[in-house]
Amino acid sequence: MRRWLPLPSLLLSLAASAQPQAPAPRSPPVQQKPQPIGGLSDEIRVRADRNGGEKGHFWWEGFVDLQSGDVRVQADRMQYDETDLPDGTRQRRFKGHGNVVFLRGDERLAGESLELDMDSNFAVLENASGYVQPGVFVEAKKIERIDSDTYRIHGARFTSCAQPNPRWGFTASSATIDLDDHISASNVFFKVKSVPALYLPYFLYPIKQEGRATGLLFPHFGFSSLRGFNIGTGFFWAMGRSADQTFYADHYSKVGYGVGYELRYMRDSPSRGNFKSYWFNPEKGQLTDYDLDWNVLQALPNRFRLTGNVRKYSSQNFQQQFQDNFNLATNRTQRSLLNLQGQILGRSGPQLQLQAESTDTYFGDYAQIMRRLPSLRVSRFSQKLGRSQYAFGYEARAEYIGRSVDEVVDYWGRVDVAPELSRSFSTSYLQFTPRLRPRFTWYSATWDEDELPTQPGRSRPFFEGNAEIRGPQVSRIFGGPGFYTDKIKHVVGPEITWTYRTRVNDFDFIPKFDFYDQLLGTNQIDYSLVNVLYAKRPTGSSGKTAAYQFLTWRLTQSYYVQIADNQQEYDPNYSTAYYAPGGEPTHVSPLQSRFRLRPTRDLSSNFDVEYDVNFRQMRSMSIYGNFNTSRVNFNGGWYLAKDVRRRVERRATLRDSLRGQLSLKLPLRFSLDGMADYDRVRKQLLMSQVRFAMQAQCCGFSVEVIHFQYNTRQERQFRFSIELANIGSIGNFMGQDSVASRQGLGGFR
Repeated sequence: MRRWLPLPSLLLSLAASAQPQAPAPRSPPVQQKPQPIGGLSDEIRVRADRNGGEKGHFWWEGFVDLQSGDVRVQADRMQYDETDLPDGTRQRRFKGHGNVVFLRGDERLAGESLELDMDSNFAVLENASGYVQPGVFVEAKKIERIDSDTYRIHGARFTSCAQPNPRWGFTASSATIDLDDHISASNVFFKVKSVPALYLPYFLYPIKQEGRATGLLFPHFGFSSLRGFNIGTGFFWAMGRSADQTFYADHYSKVGYGVGYELRYMRDSPSRGNFKSYWFNPEKGQLTDYDLDWNVLQALPNRFRLTGNVRKYSSQNFQQQFQDNFNLATNRTQRSLLNLQGQILGRSGPQLQLQAESTDTYFGDYAQIMRRLPSLRVSRFSQKLGRSQYAFGYEARAEYIGRSVDEVVDYWGRVDVAPELSRSFSTSYLQFTPRLRPRFTWYSATWDEDELPTQPGRSRPFFEGNAEIRGPQVSRIFGGPGFYTDKIKHVVGPEITWTYRTRVNDFDFIPKFDFYDQLLGTNQIDYSLVNVLYAKRPTGSSGKTAAYQFLTWRLTQSYYVQIADNQQEYDPNYSTAYYAPGGEPTHVSPLQSRFRLRPTRDLSSNFDVEYDVNFRQMRSMSIYGNFNTSRVNFNGGWYLAKDVRRRVERRATLRDSLRGQLSLKLPLRFSLDGMADYDRVRKQLLMSQVRFAMQAQCCGFSVEVIHFQYNTRQERQFRFSIELANIGSIGNFMGQDSVASRQGLGGFR
């Protein structure tokens, strides 16, 4: 008969059978011990088929089942021994033999024999195997349980795969497991199935449940026709729940090696920072290249914010030849910005902005340099004056700015003040808002005929007034298709803005830095016809419906009463405004059409056109679409821009390009990603990238093929990377998103 016996009761019953008439002798006083750790308690229960023994020495046979706290041990045979130590304490040990199983929570270890010290919590299992959380399978000649959170393993093999023949695993001469933290191992062989693939003298394998742990990132491998064979890896340091660092290195057989570093942190929202740096050391005799991408946002007291951005690289050639992100490889701008912004004098007070900025834009070998060192801006949005219907706002700035001419940066000062007074009149179908805006700008220099600043300074006063009219709007409700909506509301109405600006004298001698300096005297009317369609759509799981704007179509054009100074050439409302044909003045601008369709929040498209009514020629056209679901993500578009000329044979296509990106989540945890950029003018595929990946229960892999044919860069790349459970991988830093590439299965993020 099998039954439970608390250990103290078992001791008393066995002693009574040896001396039936006499009480069991009282044990001598024992020194008080601290409560054992690791799930053991002083109360131990044993269940067995047979038992026997004497005071301090007992045995059990058959199916032996021992429980103490949340620890459970099972074995074919088990014995208990007490030993009095010279210091007056007592040592209590259990020994198990045959089909030993150690259980605690989700942990399960089995072996040939077990020794368990109740007081120190030390345990030894011989020829053991099993599972420790979170998700690690272990085999070893000997496993020592140091405490509730630490195991020491000798002759170890461990993996996170549950298959009988694991897809991958590590063998090590010795290892230490810190539960829910990491495994540190020495003399490590990484094996795919049973085939050794990689040797490491020391290895740190993270096993944190939260998915972020310090450790090596699994290396990636690749080949490039331009750079040669490539291998790269990284080390991730989880500094805490809100900060981490990554160190990584790449080696290219043909061109040299690169090292990178990234620091990320998050503090109380919205404060955060991301500092990513990469240095590339090419072959001997060449300069070291670099790429910097730093971003920081820090919330300050009194609702102020400090923002910093640095996007710098050593040369345009380095970006075009080594940057694998096509947007960055084709980018021609370097920028550094430090911005302090906040509101002063209470919530209704003005906005204060202090800024330092440097921007370099490359045109071939020539770089246009723009500097603000510094810029102080004070502004206030239009707010009502007391109880009146008038609103007052202003903008004032003082700047020390510079611009390069022939690679030499010339600096001058600029002070600009622009108050604004407005008044709105509204009815149920019409809104009319007139505005008055006098403006005064002072420059510390004057441009000469070569566009170089010289003395003396000059001022630019002018007056601007405009009137904005919205409406009257006309609406009608139609019955909609039942599968999408039951009702559709169509709203159509005009928007008209008249702007008058007094003449700006000596416009050619005003130092030009940005849009503010391009303002000419003008008398123009901007008019639009706006169509909007609304549908009654469900807003959530409740089934309630609300108005949803799913289509907008806006037709816009400008009429310039004054054209003597080519006012239309500086109108920022049109993307092609600076391409006025031959500098010929015209009264009307291109006709601009902007069409946006978004039937659901997951599907949207844009169709924009600019048509020149003077030459009856399309200037530009773009189509863009986006589709997102849990398994499909697509975005792509086509952009076309043409030069406008009177003579047909001189008309040329400035740009004709296609771009697309597609991500598919396939069955069986496979995924397929691709992107491409195609130049229809050159009939050339500028860049294409295809990535095939699989993520299984314990591992994953990805294969990438990349092709570049941009400017002088003719390159084909092949990459292969492996991801293991709890170990992410890192891709090539130049152009790869390091956060996404190190996600992994268990991940580091």
